[in-house]
Amino acid sequence: MSNHTHRTAHPEASKDYGWTTCVTPEQCAAHPERQRAHGNIIRTDICSCGATRQTEINGGRKNYGPWQA
Repeated sequence: MSNHTHRTAHPEASKDYGWTTCVTPEQCAAHPERQRAHGNIIRTDICSCGATRQTEINGGRKNYGPWQA
């Protein structure tokens, strides 16, 4: 996907689920302040190319996971 830019501002679709697990565990372990985004919802964004990305959202705080094919 080196020549493709995902349109994060306008994903093809998004689905919200209850929070179950951290989407960036290594980053949250290294930076505990990121854990404030834990606990509310996980939003799954779907790009028009089919790639997906999960984002933890809680009280205006967000942790963005990587895009995955």
